[in-house]
Amino acid sequence: MLIECLLEPRRTMGLAERDWHFLLLQARRHGLLAKLEARLTNQQLIGAAPYKARSHLHAAHIAALSTQTAVRFEVNRVLRALHGRVEPIVLMKGAAYVHAGLAPAAGRFVGDVDLMVPRARIGEVERHLLEAGWEGAELDAYDQRYYREWTHEIPPMQHPERDTPVDIHHTIAALTSRVHPDASAILAASVALPGSGLHVMAPADMVLHSAVHLFNDEVGLPLRDLFDLHDLLLQFGVEPGFWDELLARAQLHGLQRVLYHMLRQTRRHLGTPVPESVRAAASAWAPAPAVGALMDVLFGQHFAVDPPQGPTALRLQAANALYLRAHWLRMPTAMLVRHLAVKSWKRWRERGEGAAEPG
Repeated sequence: MLIECLLEPRRTMGLAERDWHFLLLQARRHGLLAKLEARLTNQQLIGAAPYKARSHLHAAHIAALSTQTAVRFEVNRVLRALHGRVEPIVLMKGAAYVHAGLAPAAGRFVGDVDLMVPRARIGEVERHLLEAGWEGAELDAYDQRYYREWTHEIPPMQHPERDTPVDIHHTIAALTSRVHPDASAILAASVALPGSGLHVMAPADMVLHSAVHLFNDEVGLPLRDLFDLHDLLLQFGVEPGFWDELLARAQLHGLQRVLYHMLRQTRRHLGTPVPESVRAAASAWAPAPAVGALMDVLFGQHFAVDPPQGPTALRLQAANALYLRAHWLRMPTAMLVRHLAVKSWKRWRERGEGAAEPG
């Protein structure tokens, strides 16, 4: 029901009160309540919703706008600290959608500021932000090394007077991962936002980054992120040359398999229109049939809307399998085994220390 109503908001017309309750529950659980409000408002259908439903939808709308306002302010502060010192500053994901006025921004909660800078300048960026009052996350030596030597970002930073974290990246996939996108090409192709001193990724790179995040990493709101990709493809797909550029950039960055999964799953679950020629080209990058069938099952559960009683056992098993897959894609086997062993030991130690505390 949630997916159908987001894709075709007129389906909400005539819903019974019980159906509205279930719809709102689903939307809130999957981070899509404000997006539902935005789509109903856009089609002038919000007034037809029951009063209680409108109250929940309006509250979600205000909350989403609040996060976007906080992100805009945080970006303004970051730019003030870095402007004229480090270029380019490329906004990513939610912050990029909001600042560039892109389709996914409508009804989008944005919890942090993701930005990308040249790897050679990332230490300089961190130093400037520390001097301007931001603080780095308190991590032990292992986690500090994990971030700085193996991942695609430094530890998160946050200003003590504000609630919005800042994640500073130098590429879009972990350095140890099985894919190695061309970070220099992403920065070189980035698009300046007029009069702002900021950049966003070029359309094809922006789509591929969102796809890497959703299909190669573990994410908390996968259905929301799938709608982000759906909205981006609808918006960019009408621009001349976009689809050819998307195929070319996927090959440049070594993200052919990611692109295949993204095109297949957006079409399967949301009916995203993709030109036949693009689907045919991407089919050359499909996994073996048995693996493809398994991934359809896992991603099918990943993007499923939970029943009222919560996630099913199959959905939880699929989530665990995708979590392990994300780590397997991120690290060589020996490193992964060591990493999981270290993290398990740390969790065991923290539970032991917690149990030992009096009271």
